[in-house]
Amino acid sequence: MPEKIKILFYNQAMDRPAMKQLISKLVGYLGVTSVAHILDHLKTIGFHYATQSGISLGIDDLLTAPSKSWLIQDAENQALISDIHNRYGSIHAVEKLRQLIETWYITSEYLKQEMNPNFRITDPLNPVHLMSFSGARGSTSQVHQLVGMRGLMTDPQGQIIDLPIQNNLREGLSLTEYIISCYGARKGVVDTAVRTSDAGYLTRRLVEVVQHAVIRQRDCQTLKGIHFKNTNKKINVYNLSSVRLIGRVLADHIYINNRCIAKRNQDISTKLATQLLNSKQQSFFIRSPLTCKNRHWICQLCYGWSLNHGDLVQIGEAVE
Repeated sequence: MPEKIKILFYNQAMDRPAMKQLISKLVGYLGVTSVAHILDHLKTIGFHYATQSGISLGIDDLLTAPSKSWLIQDAENQALISDIHNRYGSIHAVEKLRQLIETWYITSEYLKQEMNPNFRITDPLNPVHLMSFSGARGSTSQVHQLVGMRGLMTDPQGQIIDLPIQNNLREGLSLTEYIISCYGARKGVVDTAVRTSDAGYLTRRLVEVVQHAVIRQRDCQTLKGIHFKNTNKKINVYNLSSVRLIGRVLADHIYINNRCIAKRNQDISTKLATQLLNSKQQSFFIRSPLTCKNRHWICQLCYGWSLNHGDLVQIGEAVE
């Protein structure tokens, strides 16, 4: 155990993904009970230094990327070329609109990517940078609207308006830009109100359907499973294939170069998932609740890990 804990020494700025990775490792090494105490201390330290730092947001903290002006100029030139082609009949109006949307979307995305390096170079301790890029509060898209550009908006019918909002909220919007952006803002408020009730009702119906799904036994002895295809792409902890594989249980032995590296009914850890996905094997046979023998409940091995504590789900736990 001391050797394992020694690996967990970090000397770096910890953002949200790094904290998630650290906590998941701690849960694997120390268990849920010990990690609960560690997180409690971490919370205390966080509140202490957050109070001491006194981070606040001012208008001078909103730094626009210097590359914005020439990026917008370049996008306007491309839009002008598309307009000229449309006038001469080289391209259809629909194609012109598609090119225009694509041009401004690429410009907006490129400007979004420029924000983080700009903050790091000019002011690494900028409150906006600290809050958003650490994952504490706000998202990249919100910061993009503050210091980048608002970009393309939709009309009440859901169609994209071909007049992009080039200014950001720091620079201020013109009257036309403000009216264009009002469409999306009002639609967002209405959609949120409507979706809340729909989501609640949907959740209720789903729970009613699957409320009988409870873990009742260790192993149903099934020989069935599902095939998981290996895409052989570059693997990391946040890769979609890796995330889908971690916590599942193997339905068959895995052999690589005539050597058994994993046995049937073995749960797949992060290390094993990386090893499997980096191998040349095309697919793996894993157990699934869909192929569980039990008709009215699910067994532990078919369900796999409970992601709350990174271990096999407990018998008696409701898994709807």
